[in-house]
Amino acid sequence: MRIAIPKGRLQERALGVLADAGYDIPSETDLKTRKLVFDRGGIEWIFVKDGDVPVYVEHGAADAGIAGLDQILEHECTAYQPVEFPFGHCRMMLIAAPGAPPLTKVATKYPRITRQFLDQRGVHAEIVPLSGSVELAAVLNLTSHVVDLVETGETVRIHKLEMQEVVAEISPRLIVGKNFYRTEPKMVRELIAKIEEAARVAS
Repeated sequence: MRIAIPKGRLQERALGVLADAGYDIPSETDLKTRKLVFDRGGIEWIFVKDGDVPVYVEHGAADAGIAGLDQILEHECTAYQPVEFPFGHCRMMLIAAPGAPPLTKVATKYPRITRQFLDQRGVHAEIVPLSGSVELAAVLNLTSHVVDLVETGETVRIHKLEMQEVVAEISPRLIVGKNFYRTEPKMVRELIAKIEEAARVAS
């Protein structure tokens, strides 16, 4: 079984739940080697960018993984989502510069989700894709609005931006590839049961 782990903000908590579930995860020493693939206890652990986890699982290069709902939705991933984790919750928000005009241009790391959000409201706006520091687009008048994740809201407050509307409630999920689910149902049921129990205890 191959499990994809997101590098970055979810990595430590994700590995913690998997360890609590009884899995032999890579050690801190392993992770400092910068290797991206580890074999432990019959499981191949792969470490990829958070946005790539749904892609690996969707295309069968990983059997399961842990991914934020933001990345699942943005990549239109159709993998099963049997477990929602109690950590890493945040909101995807529409954020505006102070005194912003009506929404005509919006910057975001999530163009697909943003387009769907705007279409549902009948809003015609240009989407400017960015890969980092999205709030800066509103601060520097690249766009009047941005769509981004908000965890504590500190960045928004520091730059005196205004949170206008919730686009989506975001949480990390265990995702399981459909083909793996179909071909290894016993292994999948065991994986889900162990992780569900560990996630319940963690909450």
